[in-house]
Amino acid sequence: MAPGLVGAYRGHPGDPLMPIAPQDIDAALAAEDGWVWLHVDLVDQRMLSWLAGKCPLPAAARSILEGHDESLVLGYEAGTVHGVVADLQQDMERTSTTIGRLHFALTERLLVTGRRHPVEAVNRVRRSFADGFCPATAYELFEAIVAAFCKNTAIRLKDAAAILDAVEDRLVTERLSDERRSLKEVRRLAVSLHRPVTGMVALFEEEDREDWALSEHAHAVLRRLSMRLERLDREIVMVNDRARLLQEEMAAELADESNRSLRAMAVMSALLLPGTLVVGVFGMNTGGLPFSEGNTGFLWAMMLGIAATALFYWLLRRAGISLRF
Repeated sequence: MAPGLVGAYRGHPGDPLMPIAPQDIDAALAAEDGWVWLHVDLVDQRMLSWLAGKCPLPAAARSILEGHDESLVLGYEAGTVHGVVADLQQDMERTSTTIGRLHFALTERLLVTGRRHPVEAVNRVRRSFADGFCPATAYELFEAIVAAFCKNTAIRLKDAAAILDAVEDRLVTERLSDERRSLKEVRRLAVSLHRPVTGMVALFEEEDREDWALSEHAHAVLRRLSMRLERLDREIVMVNDRARLLQEEMAAELADESNRSLRAMAVMSALLLPGTLVVGVFGMNTGGLPFSEGNTGFLWAMMLGIAATALFYWLLRRAGISLRF
C-alpha cells in the first residue's frame, strides 16, 4: 500500500521509461543506476510517514513536502535540492489560469514531487512519456517539468496576444467597441503570472548556488531554467505593458467619442434656443400678440423662428465656434 502516491516511474539509460508498482519502489530506489520519480498527493496525511520510510530525505526537504508553506522557495541540504515552484492548476472543463504550487525534493537519482491540486506541467510530462520522452537524470526530469510550465504559460500568453491584436485592429480601423473587459482579463492573467514567474527567476539565480555541492550537470540544468524563466518573464511584462497601453488608448478613444456626443447635443440644443424663444413668445396667453389676426399668423411665426435660428447659426460661425462633430 502506498498512501498518497499518484505515480512512480523509473528511468534507466538506454531503456524506455517504466512505471513502478508500489511493491517495486524499494528495489528501484536501491538500484545503483537510473533515476526514480515519485509524485505524491500532499492532501493525504499518511503520505509523509510512508515517504519517510522509503526515502531518507533531509529534514528541510521533508518540511517542504509537508506542504504547509506555499511560498516560493529553493534550498539545499545534504546533497538535496528542495523547494516550492509555481505551476498552473489543471481544470478538466476549461483552460485554467489559476496558479498552484509544486513541492519537490531533488537529487541526482531521485525526484519527489507533491501537489494539493492536479497541475498541468506534471501531467504534460507524464503524457510525454508515451511519446518516448525519457530524461537521462532526475535533474533533466525536473527541468522538463518546469519547461512544461513555461510552455503552458506561453500558450496562454499567445492567446492573450491574439486578444490584444483584435482589440488593436478595432482601434486603428475606428470600429470601436467597449473591449475593456477583455483587456482587464488579459491584464489579470499577466499580473497573476508575473508574480510567481518573477519569484522563480529570483530563486534560480546562479549566484545563490555558489556554495551548493552540485555536479556541473545539475548547475547547467538550473542555469538553463533560470534563463528560460527570465525570457518568459519578459514576455509576460511585454503583454502586460501592451494591454495597459491599449487600455489607456481605448479610454482616450471612448472619452473622445463621449465628448463628441456631448458636443453634438450641446450644438443641437444651442441651435434650438432661438426657435424655442419664438415659440415661447407666441405661446404667451396675453393680448396684443402679433399675427394673432388673420390666417397667415402661423406661417409668419414659423418663418420668424427659422430666421432667428439661421441668424444664431451665422453668429456662432462668425464667432469662430466649430459646429462639426
